[in-house]
Formats: sequence, structure tokens, C-alpha cells
Amino acid sequence: MCARIKSIKNFCLHCSAEAFFRLSIQEFMEEMNTNYLEICREEPSDLQQQAWIDSFHILQEYLSPLQEYPIHMIFEYVLPHEGGRRPDLLLVSDKEVLVIEFKEKATFHQADVDQVSAYARDLRHYHYESRNRKVTPYLVPTKTRGKSGLYGDVIAISPDLLLEGIQKFCHNADSHDSKQWINSKYEPLPSIVEAAKMIYTNKHLPTIHRANSSGLPEALRKLQNIAESTEATNKKALVLVTGVPGAGKTLLGLQYVYESSLQDHKSEGVFLSGNGPLVQVLQDALESKAFIQPLRNFISYYGSKNSLIPQQRILVFDEAQRAWDREQVRKKHCHDFSEPELLVQVADRIKGWTVVLGLVGEGQEIYVGEEAGIGQWMEAISKSESEWDVYVPSKLANTFEEYKGAVMYSDVLNLSITLRSHIAEDVSQWASELLEGSTDLAKELLAQIYEQHFNIYVTRDLEKAKRYVQNRYYEDLSKRYGLIASSQSKMLPRFGVDTSFRGTTSVNIAKWFNDDVRSEHSGCRLSKVATEFSCQGLELDFPIVCWGEDLVWNKGKWIFSNNNNSRLRNPNLLRINSYRVLLTRGRDGMIIYVPSHQALDETYELLKRIGVREL
Repeated sequence: MCARIKSIKNFCLHCSAEAFFRLSIQEFMEEMNTNYLEICREEPSDLQQQAWIDSFHILQEYLSPLQEYPIHMIFEYVLPHEGGRRPDLLLVSDKEVLVIEFKEKATFHQADVDQVSAYARDLRHYHYESRNRKVTPYLVPTKTRGKSGLYGDVIAISPDLLLEGIQKFCHNADSHDSKQWINSKYEPLPSIVEAAKMIYTNKHLPTIHRANSSGLPEALRKLQNIAESTEATNKKALVLVTGVPGAGKTLLGLQYVYESSLQDHKSEGVFLSGNGPLVQVLQDALESKAFIQPLRNFISYYGSKNSLIPQQRILVFDEAQRAWDREQVRKKHCHDFSEPELLVQVADRIKGWTVVLGLVGEGQEIYVGEEAGIGQWMEAISKSESEWDVYVPSKLANTFEEYKGAVMYSDVLNLSITLRSHIAEDVSQWASELLEGSTDLAKELLAQIYEQHFNIYVTRDLEKAKRYVQNRYYEDLSKRYGLIASSQSKMLPRFGVDTSFRGTTSVNIAKWFNDDVRSEHSGCRLSKVATEFSCQGLELDFPIVCWGEDLVWNKGKWIFSNNNNSRLRNPNLLRINSYRVLLTRGRDGMIIYVPSHQALDETYELLKRIGVREL
């Protein structure tokens, strides 16, 4: 009988190849059903059971010679912390892992290829015992015969050729203890919502090699040291942390606030964000407003009431470069100060030491009043009557060169590597080069991105894009996808993407991001649209980026739609940054939907010319 490891319920069946081929169909199904119920807390569907029966018969018919080799078979292995994602079958030897996904089809879709490729990618990067093993993905359309092909790193092969296709894997296998592989650490990078849940419920945050190498732990230690030094000297400190989109700035801020509060209740912190949707999504996910608050509510309450002093000593401001300038605050709050000035004034009223941490994103100013930039922070502390020490990365030296107080530079405070995109370090840079018109550089970067298994597609068929994400994440309720688009496009509603004011304001953005496809409010239903304002600072596994006529490629340069809003200092910058936000939301990849309209023909051709693959 196959071995069942009682201490770990992360598979439906685990046994040697020799033991598997001695099983009857009744024994196989009993093991699969029993463990599935324990793992998933529900009965398997009739469709799922039929798929198991079909795969059992295929394996018995075509792969019986496997029993001669020291190979272990793991059915429905649950990738830890991944919301229930399960490859159909893993063949594990001492040197290799084969990821096999069966599809009861005579043909298959790109989504099927990408699904099994993603399984293999995640095992390579996050599964400790697979780090020195070769991991190869196989897609097996069970209703084909005599066919095979290579699609990227995925070998698509019919059942009758599968044994021949894995001969080398079999012959290279030596005896090994498969329990060590089964019990291996598996530490994926969490999404910002998942990370906040872990922090709030006092659970361990994954510290994968990738996250460690990004500089997050060093930055957190630096912030903790600054807080200790500031407390010891009874001063006030302004700290700015810079980083590319997806580098983990928000995660760093959340963890800093939480751990500071754990270490010393007197140094309780608060995470403030001007990003309303981010606050809504996190508060909804946590079912709490304890340490995440809207910046404008905080400033409106404390900034207008000079007698009130917040209990927190650590004030974290997310997206500090997007702080409102004096003119915008005057219009919205009737104060004659910028947001940095108001926050510094509040900090000045806190007796003793205080740390104000600003998390600075790059190139994401998308609202009116956000164009003034981080220079406002230097002006704010210069006007303060308190003694402020400044801690910033060296790239901000010019901003603070005229400041009279102490300025300490540390590049630990600059997070230069994106974590969001599953090893695709170049996605943010690719978006920047594309939007700056550097098409040759964008093409070079895109080739590297594909090598890192980050999928980017372009299509003029919205229904095809929708089918892709639905097929790719079929029955995977942990995954999030949806339509995102520029708020300034007037054309998109004609093509089924409702960017109208009524359409976008009717979206419950917390439910749009947090609910799965079963909820009518979920973005996974692919009916309601999130704009750049709604998705900044958040992420999706696979967004469908809907391109509008507000930014089009024409005769070798980007052309912007006319915007008569006199309040905008630089409307073109805000358009570019809006698309920069849209193009950097994905974790697994993205589809760029370009409507079939003459105005967008050159944009579509540009994307294809630089190498974006057609869906």
C-alpha cells in the first residue's frame, strides 16, 4: 500500500512507482478521496474523480515500466501557502522533478501551457529541496496520440509518447528518501494582502532567498536601529525609503509598524496611506482598522485640532512622493499647508522622540496635486522648530543638500529589486523604457522577461483574453485577475470595458480585490473595471490591461489625448505614470488588450514589434 505521511497533509497520494503499479483502481480512488477530503475540507467533484480515474488508467497503460526505477509519485501535491494550487502528478527522483498536468483534451490552450510552467517555476524558486534539482513541466492532453512539441519550457506530449519522453529521467534516477522532499520548506512571496494578514495574525512571514536578497530584512533592521537611536537622543527623525514598483515598500512599512508595536507599546505606530483603495482593501481583508488608516482622515483630525496629540510615535506614510501640495490641501481641507507640513506639525506636538517614515515610489504620481514631489518633505522639516535628523538613500542627496540639520545617507534604504513579478526583475524597467519610447531597450528587456517565465501577451480580442485567465485559474479560488484601465479613456466603454464615471465609482474596490470568482463583486467576474487610481499599490496575479486612446503611439512617439484640466501642471506625466501603474500590477504576467480601432493600430503594432506575444 502507498505510504501516507500522517504529519503532513499536502498531497492526496504519495508512493513509489513500484507500489503505484500494484494498486487497484478501488485502492487508488479510496486514497485520493480520503486525503482530498482532509486537505480541501470538501468532497471531490464528479469531474475531479473522473479525471483521477482517467489519469490512473493512462499511467497503468503507458508508464508501467516506471516501477523498475527508484522514482516516487506524488498526486495532487498542494503547494504550501498557495491557496490550494495542486499539480496533478509529480515524479520525483534524487536529481529531477517532473511536473505532469493532464488535460482531458485533444488540443490545449496557452493557458494550460502557462499553468504547468508556473507550477515548475514556483517549485524551482520556492521549494527548498528542489533548488538543486532539474524541474521540467509536462502537459499531457489525454485525448491525443502520437504528438509532442516544445512550448517554451513546457513539453506537450501525448500519453503514448510520455514514457519515451522521460526515459533519460528514469535512467538517471538513484535511490533517495522522498520524505525529505515532501517535508521541504516552501516559502513563496505573499501578496500585500496576504502579508498584512500574516502580520496581523502574528504569523511567520516567508523569508525566501529572493526576498532576503532584495534588501528587505536589512532595511527593516536599519529602521529599527534608527528608532532606537532617535529614542536614545530624544530627537525626531525623517526617514525616506525609495524603491521601484513591487519592491516591497508597503510590506516593509506594515512590518515596521507592527514589529515596533510588539517590541514596545510606547512606540506604537500607524500606517498611513493616501491610497484610499489600498486602505479599503487591507482593512476589509483584516476586518480591522487598528493600524492602517487613511492619511487624509488622520491629518484632517489631528491637523485641524492643535490640542490633540496622537498616541503613536512612529508614523509611516505610504507613497510619500504623492503627498498633496499646499494648493490641493487648501482646496480639500482649507489648510494653508502641504500634507508633509501638516504631518510634521502633528509629529512636532508629540512629546519626545518621533519617527516619520516616508515610503517613496518612483514615477507613480497620478493625481492632481501630487506633482510637487518629495522636495516638500525637506521644506516641511526646515520650517519645524524641532530638531530633525534625516535618513535617506544617497540618490536623494540633492533634495536635502540645503538642509541645515544632520543628514545621514544609507543605500540600504533604497529597494531596487521588484518582488511582485516572480523573479521578473525587468518588468518595471521594461514598462519605463516602453513609455519613454526606448523601443530597442524595451525589446531587449522583454526577451529577458520571457526567460524568467513572466507571461506578457497582446490581443485585440477581449473575449479571448477573458477565456485565458478563466482557463488558467480554473477552480483556483486563491488567484486574482481582472480588467484594469486608464480612467481617462473615453473609447473603452464601446468595447465592453466600462471606464465611465458611473461604472468605475460603482465598484466596491475592497470586494473587487478580496472576493473570489464566486462573488458578484469580484474582479474575477471580468465585468467591472479598476482604474489606475483603484489598483495602485495593489497587485493581481494576471491583470488584463485595457489600452485606451488617451495614450497612443503615432509616428514614432507617444501622443496624449487633449486634457483641458487647467489644474494639471504636467498632464502628460500623469498619463505616462497611469500606464506605468497599469503595466506593473501583475505577479504571473498580464494581457494587454488593444481594441480594434484605427486610432490604436500603431500602438498594437508597436507592442508586437518589440516582441510582445500575441495571445
